[in-house]
Amino acid sequence: MWTTKTPWVAVAVACTLGMAASASAKTCQQNFRSVGDPRNGQFFTSEVTLPGLKPRSALGQLRKAALDEGNNFVSGDVITETEGQMYVLQTDTKVPLVSVITASNGGNVAVGTKLSPGQTAKEEDARSALCGWLDKLKTGPEGEAIAEAVRVSSGFDKPIQATAVGMSTEMGKDSKRLQREINTAPLKALFSGSSTPPDTEAMYQPLLVKYFGRRFIIDGQVYTAQPNRFTNTIEVGYLVTKMKGIGGIGGRQSNDNNNANFTVHCALAPDQMALGATLRENDWVKLDGVVDKMDTGGVHLRDCRQVK
Repeated sequence: MWTTKTPWVAVAVACTLGMAASASAKTCQQNFRSVGDPRNGQFFTSEVTLPGLKPRSALGQLRKAALDEGNNFVSGDVITETEGQMYVLQTDTKVPLVSVITASNGGNVAVGTKLSPGQTAKEEDARSALCGWLDKLKTGPEGEAIAEAVRVSSGFDKPIQATAVGMSTEMGKDSKRLQREINTAPLKALFSGSSTPPDTEAMYQPLLVKYFGRRFIIDGQVYTAQPNRFTNTIEVGYLVTKMKGIGGIGGRQSNDNNNANFTVHCALAPDQMALGATLRENDWVKLDGVVDKMDTGGVHLRDCRQVK
């Protein structure tokens, strides 16, 4: 994307990416905005609107643009009926830079990056980087062909086989390692003489990028299966407590300890409601879903369907 003498730390703030509809006909350069006081960390964003451009095509094309630069890691993507989202992690800076990309059915595509307090970058560099991506977007069959080609070659949406316990253990290790870094950051800043407090939210972003939009086929036992009245779905929480003793001879740890581990939750797709109604505690179920949320305590997947 771009580099600066002062490393970037970015926080993806998807909810602030959109701009006024009246600006939709403008170019990326005209839509570019730098928001906020540099002492707090500026937010750089721009957008374009290309009628007829679908989220799947837009995200695929921008995946290619980011990967072609050779110094980026691109997350998976989450695409709903109306919009899509993915993240790009720039890896050649001392502290990784994260950008968020959103695309809607109306052809609106936005990219945004937020700096951490005390970090600076020239606006012309930020504008050139963001628009360097957005100006490459193409509509119609040409753009769709580009998107599908990189989707196949990158292989990011090939499902990863996992057990609920194994997934909890692996992601939990990443989470604990990150939490240790966050906890020790203030002490490191003190000894380094830095007066700028660490940006813990930004430190968390690379973990999200690693798993966001990735497909998993998860096999395991049910801890809970409950309706979510806010999303009108059934949320399946997996049992992630480990077996005790060598080879699990001692049986499983108490279910009461489940939420003390890194949790794994799967929201069933609308066509899986009948399945959800049959699930009870300790039932076995294998589900295919896409990671759409993650924090230091657990991971959440959407559109989960049974794998037989």
